[in-house]
Amino acid sequence: MAKPPKTRVTVRMYRNLLGDCFLVRIAAKEAVSHILIDCGILQNVEGDKALMQAVAADVAKTVKNRLDLLVVTHEHHDHISGFAHARDVFFDPAFKIDNLWMAWTENEEDPQAKALNARFDRTKQALAFALDRGQALAAAGTPGVHDVLSGLENFIGPLAAAGSDLALDPAGGRMTGKVVMRRLKEKTRQDGGTVSFLEPGQVLTTPGAAGLTAYVLGPPRKEARLFQDLPSDGDHGKETYLDRFGAADQLLSAQDGAWEDGVPERPFAPRHGFTPDQVNGAEPLPIKDAEALKEAHIQTAWLRDNYYRAPDWRRIDGEWLGVAGALAMKLDSDTNNTSLVLALEAPNGEVLLFAADAQVGNWLSWHDQSYGPEQRPAADILRQVVLYKVGHHASHNATLRDQGLELMSDADLTAMIPVVETIARAQGSKGWNMPYPPLLERLITLTAGRVLRGDAPTDESKFKHGRVRTHPDGLYVEYDAVI
Repeated sequence: MAKPPKTRVTVRMYRNLLGDCFLVRIAAKEAVSHILIDCGILQNVEGDKALMQAVAADVAKTVKNRLDLLVVTHEHHDHISGFAHARDVFFDPAFKIDNLWMAWTENEEDPQAKALNARFDRTKQALAFALDRGQALAAAGTPGVHDVLSGLENFIGPLAAAGSDLALDPAGGRMTGKVVMRRLKEKTRQDGGTVSFLEPGQVLTTPGAAGLTAYVLGPPRKEARLFQDLPSDGDHGKETYLDRFGAADQLLSAQDGAWEDGVPERPFAPRHGFTPDQVNGAEPLPIKDAEALKEAHIQTAWLRDNYYRAPDWRRIDGEWLGVAGALAMKLDSDTNNTSLVLALEAPNGEVLLFAADAQVGNWLSWHDQSYGPEQRPAADILRQVVLYKVGHHASHNATLRDQGLELMSDADLTAMIPVVETIARAQGSKGWNMPYPPLLERLITLTAGRVLRGDAPTDESKFKHGRVRTHPDGLYVEYDAVI
């Protein structure tokens, strides 16, 4: 039998982003193709625009202004903001996109996708509502609001105003995630390219002169998987968010007017309490029954003399905003689970796994289906992984253990982690634990130390299967191998 042609694959990971941006070069003899997988950086990172412009310039130079394939895994700021920061490069008519791959969740004609995105849009508007109200409360001196809302925008990126479909967010002149996704589709079609919305279980060949077999592992169609954060078995207890988010619906109700008078900046709905103006006599009490009114006067007098003169730490005026954090985390988790996950297989059977930010439900769903005419199980594909793009910056909830990482048993396994630990640990009020120490330790063990990070130098002596190169200015690190 003839030997399969040798294929040289170079995976370039752009560094210092706390975001995903990977440029894949495939070469088979004289044939060469380029694939860009995501391009983004976490919101509000110092120098983010200048860094992404440098990344975009390097991409354009390397691919000579033409991508055979652009893969956009999901609508998160740290995966797509580069297209906004460097719009002068990516949306320049001289820059061509021949093919664009997105998940089925981005198909405007798909009924399930439309319902899913309507749900996400409603949640984003609820969070925008919380941020707006929270900032007003903070300006008025309401205690504790800043801590409650700290880092909230980092989960969702720029927000458009309610009902807005503008190309730029009028509040800050920034492209929203929805607009970035839409404009990438429009540009690809304007360039004469093809936009494809991929389904779980599909098997394709990547476009271009040199191609790899692409197994579409996720996102799942089953909503039980799509919204699964908390598997019932204890094995994954440390890999998932621990909040069940039941209170999050309160914030959506507040936005929809369930507070009766449209003034939600209080700990209880009007029928359960009094406003400061009612307490101080500036507004009438909404009570007609004489006995109830008498009791209400007693209560308002107590509030005036006690609650509103109490130390800040005893007051709960801004506590209703606490559900915003839970809602943001739920939105973040659900959006991560919509990640397009690709396993790219070379002719010799070795696999590159790009898991985006897929969380537990997405990972579990890979085993719900088989792939290709051979009906290959996901476990068989995972056993041949030689390069793993670690999910969600090596967080605690985006690399499944027994049905994921532990199946990657190839002796040449290498891991790439797009992380900047110092930035991650500075986020929110408690910091993000990225990379998650137990996961990082296991990755180092399984790869015999072949872990490429976006924020640290690489020990090149550990790499035997392929070679590692780092840009002289540290813009990227790349792994080059014949597979």
